[in-house]
Amino acid sequence: MVEGRRLVKGLLAIAPRYSPDDSKEKLRLLEALEAERLRDPGSLIRLHETLCFLQAYPDDPDVLGRVDRALAEFPERVARLGPAARRYLHDSGIANAPLDYPFGYPMARWLATRFPRDCEVAWRRFDEVDRLDETIALLASPAEGDAFSEGGMGWRQWLRVAKGGRRMTDLQLLLELFARTGLPEEPRDWLFENLALPILWTPRRAGASRTLARIPPERVFFHEDGLERRGASLAEALADPPPSLRRAPRPLARSLIDAARVAMATRQRELHAFSHPNPSDVLLADVGRGVRIVLFGIQPGFRLPLEGYYAFLALKNGVPVAYGGGWELFGTLDFAINIFASFRQGESAFLATQLLRVYRRIFGMRTIVVDRYQLGHESTEALRSGSFYFYHRLGFRPHDPEIRRVLEAERAKIAADPSYRSPIPILKRLAGDEVCLTLPGGHPEPEKRLRATDVSAAVARFIAREFKGDRLRAARESAARVRRALGVTGGTAWATDERRAFEQMSLVAALIPDLARWPAADRRALVAVMRAKGGASEREYARRLDGHRRLRGALERLARA
Repeated sequence: MVEGRRLVKGLLAIAPRYSPDDSKEKLRLLEALEAERLRDPGSLIRLHETLCFLQAYPDDPDVLGRVDRALAEFPERVARLGPAARRYLHDSGIANAPLDYPFGYPMARWLATRFPRDCEVAWRRFDEVDRLDETIALLASPAEGDAFSEGGMGWRQWLRVAKGGRRMTDLQLLLELFARTGLPEEPRDWLFENLALPILWTPRRAGASRTLARIPPERVFFHEDGLERRGASLAEALADPPPSLRRAPRPLARSLIDAARVAMATRQRELHAFSHPNPSDVLLADVGRGVRIVLFGIQPGFRLPLEGYYAFLALKNGVPVAYGGGWELFGTLDFAINIFASFRQGESAFLATQLLRVYRRIFGMRTIVVDRYQLGHESTEALRSGSFYFYHRLGFRPHDPEIRRVLEAERAKIAADPSYRSPIPILKRLAGDEVCLTLPGGHPEPEKRLRATDVSAAVARFIAREFKGDRLRAARESAARVRRALGVTGGTAWATDERRAFEQMSLVAALIPDLARWPAADRRALVAVMRAKGGASEREYARRLDGHRRLRGALERLARA
C-alpha cells in the first residue's frame, strides 16, 4: 500500500511537466501502477484525477495509450474495494461508485430513461415523508385521496400497488405520475423539484461516468512542447477574426447533449441549458490545441425573457474539462466559466480566451462582465481557486473604487514578495463586485448599463399600475395593444413558439408609450425581434435585438425613470 501511494504521488507531481524525461517517467509510473492493487480510496481518487488530466493533456501516443488502458480498468479497481472503501468513493462520479443528488425533473427523467437499471430513489436519505404524501395525493385520482389519510395505505404501499405488476423502479413510477399530471411544464417541474427526492445513480458503462467520459476526437493534440500558459492579451485576441462555427448534425448534437448532462450529473450539478437544450441549435467550434467548444441553445419555451443565452461544454482531446455560459443584452456579455477541478493546472487562460472568441462570433459583444459569484462572492470554490486573479490576468478590472484600492495594495505586496498570496478575507473583498473588460465600442460605464433585471422591474410596476396586479389581463391586453401599435394583423401563420414569444415580449413592448408613433421600419424590426425569440436559434434573436437601437434607447429611458 505504501508503494502504491508513493507511485500515485509521483505521477500527480509530474503530470503537468512535459520534457522528454518527464514523459519517460510517466510511462514508468503508469506501468508500475498497473500492477498495484490500490486499496486506499484516497490514493485511488488521486490516481483517477491524474489519469483524467493526462487523458486531456497527453504527452504522446504512448502515454495516452497507457492512460486509456488504466481508465478502462478503473471500474474493476473500484469493484475490488471493500465496502468501507467504496463508501469513501460515494459521490465521486467515478465508474462503479454510486452518487445521489436531488436532480430536477428533466434530469431525473433523462437519467431514468438513459440508465434505467442504475437509478432509483435513495429512500434512506429521504425524510420529507409528509410532503411526498401530500404530493402523491394531489397527483393521484381524487377517488384515491383517502389512501393517504390517517389509517390509509400510505405512499409506500401505494407505490407498490400502483405499479400494477410492472417491472419498474419507484423513480420510474413517480416520473410517470408527474408526466401524466396535465400540468404545464414549469409548475410540474417546480413541484417535482420541491420534493427534493435524492436520486441514487451508479454510473457504470462508457459515457456514464467521469472515468469513461471521453468522446474520441477526430485527432489528438499531444503536448510535446508543454502547456500553453503565456499571458496573451485577451483584448488583442478578441480583435482577431473569431473562429468559425458550424451546426452539429442532429445525431452528434444528441450525443453531445448526453455528454454535457453526464459531465454535470457526475459532479452533482445541473444547468438550465443542459436540462432544456435545443438539439437544432448545438454549435461547434474547433479552436486549436485539441479544444472543441460546444455551444447549446435552449428550447424556445424555456429561454430567458430578454437576454440571448448559450451555455457551453469545453472538450480537450474529447474530455469534458469545463462548462459555463454567456448571457448577452445590447452588446454586453455576462460570462461564466467553471473549469473542472481535475483540469485547473492545464491551459485555463487559453481555454477562457478561445471561449470568449467563440462568444464574440455569436454575439459580437463589446463589453464583457463577470459577476461577483464567479469571483468568490458566496462561492468557496471560486475563492480557493483564486478566481479573481485568473480574470485579472485576462484583463478584467473592477470599477468599484474601494475594490480597486484593495487590489492596488495587494499588487504592491505581490511585487515586493512573489511568494505572497492574498488571504481569504482579502479575496472576499476583491469579489465584492463584478469585473469588466471593455472592447472598442463598448459601454463607457458598464456599471450603468441596462440590465434585464431593470426591464423586469419596469414590467412589474407596469402590471401593478395599469392592471392592479391582474397578470392574466395584463398579458392579454398588452398583446392586443402591441399588435395594434405594430400593425400586426395576422400571425396565424407563425410557428407556435413565435406566437408565444411575441405574446410574452408584448409586456416589454407595452412599456413604450410612443410605440405606435415609431417609424414603420422600426416597428417591423421589433416584430422580427419578438418572433425571433421563439425562432430556431437564439443567435438570430440576439443579432436582431442588438441591432434595434430605438428599442434599446426606449428601454434605457424607462430604466432611468
